[in-house]
Amino acid sequence: MKRKGTFLRGLVLDIVIFLTISLTVVYADDNPSVRQVYITEQTMTVFTDTELASDSLTCMVSNQETEIITVGALSGEDTLVRTTVLIDISGSIPSVVRNEVIGTLKKLIEIKPVNEEIKLVTFGNELVVIQDFTADRYDLSVAIDKIVFDGSQTKIYDAVYNTIPDIVPIENKPTFYRTIIITDGVDETASGVTKEELFLKLQNKKYPVDAVDVDKEVVEENKELAAIVRISGGEYHSLMPEVDITALAEALGKRKESYFSVKLPDDLLDGTTRQVDISSGAHSLSIDVKIPVFGSPVQKVQEEAPIVETPPPTQISEPIQEEVSDLEDEPKINLMIVSGVVLFIFMTVVIILLKKNSKKTSNLEEEILINPDNDGEETEMISDTSAGINFTIKLTNPNDRDKTWILPIVGELLIGRSSHCSVKLNDKSVARDQCKIIIRDRNVYIVNLSSTNKTILNGNNVLESALLQSGDTLKLGREKLYVDYIQIDNSHPRTNSNYDIQKTESLF
Repeated sequence: MKRKGTFLRGLVLDIVIFLTISLTVVYADDNPSVRQVYITEQTMTVFTDTELASDSLTCMVSNQETEIITVGALSGEDTLVRTTVLIDISGSIPSVVRNEVIGTLKKLIEIKPVNEEIKLVTFGNELVVIQDFTADRYDLSVAIDKIVFDGSQTKIYDAVYNTIPDIVPIENKPTFYRTIIITDGVDETASGVTKEELFLKLQNKKYPVDAVDVDKEVVEENKELAAIVRISGGEYHSLMPEVDITALAEALGKRKESYFSVKLPDDLLDGTTRQVDISSGAHSLSIDVKIPVFGSPVQKVQEEAPIVETPPPTQISEPIQEEVSDLEDEPKINLMIVSGVVLFIFMTVVIILLKKNSKKTSNLEEEILINPDNDGEETEMISDTSAGINFTIKLTNPNDRDKTWILPIVGELLIGRSSHCSVKLNDKSVARDQCKIIIRDRNVYIVNLSSTNKTILNGNNVLESALLQSGDTLKLGREKLYVDYIQIDNSHPRTNSNYDIQKTESLF
């Protein structure tokens, strides 16, 4: 009897292990959570992983009640899903599961809803977009057939970081963005994007990443992949030999998110991080959301910028109004008033011409970029073609949020240890004149000025100059600066809907 009991216990254990290996493993929190948040102008759109009751839904931002605009589920023609699928094609992917990877992708394409667009990107030695966002199943299937597992290395952090798109609604539809990464979790990143930089971007963007861990057998979850999933609010899956690819594809494609949109009060659009409290019947959620700035930073810059003083109109218009009724009786006074008006008009015209001349002169000025390889002995002349464009940039030290700079970019904005720098960093690992921010060809660039201290943008060494965008991270010695936003005139913080795609495709 004892042997029989031992045999039964062993049989039960074998069955449990078999089921564990055969089925996909999903790590997801049963409690409702926020999957994604983005703000366009005054509208905040929130996606949650639970159904929302519109009649009892409330949203408070810093204890201020907001106006609910729309509530719905992530399905149908009134919404859009954009999924970026990253496929690890390095040689470390076990050969026994490569067919399952391809089969899972094709099944995912087959069962996807009509409102989902998928982008396919392979990564090994480099990132390659084999199919941009499309809802066409045929085009996606043709792209999958081109996948070959011949890469020699894997850079997971670079792959995720450089393929996160700008999160904006498409055709005014509520649009949910996410990434699915299929990999064995072996990261060979010796340089490039660090995990800290990726985690910061995922947190700021509220961007979910679902990971599929490809392995020969289930031993334990990959810690690096699990960390990405946990930080981003995604889900963790496993893919082993003889896995049920239909069940795995259904788990990856299942859409259970709901969304709602609210109008934010004007006084909250100040660039600060606000607490958002969401309540819908039995569910209550609380998150911190960084609210963009619309208008206020530029207005402050304009108030602080030097201006040419002109005679106040009231100094002339008031005497005119007092004397107009007596013009017929007092011709001399009438002549004096007319002379004063002519003089005022003449002075105004002169001031306008001076301003225009000043602008033309500044537009013709050429900017000198210091070559970091020759210690300033030679210079390269580059003309400025960004006339009439005023930029404002906000920089934040991610390790100390109290260190924040909101500055206009006029001519050049110096960053370094010197007292004359607009952004002064006291750490000795930073050069006296480390780098500068300039406007060139209607874009904002970071220019390295130090021949000994590196200027690193998003993990890449800036040898001369590089395009600077909202959301970028600068590393200067031991110091880090995060670009919260770059704003033009009185417009919204500058984003480029094609930037992330361009940045990815420029790598190959």
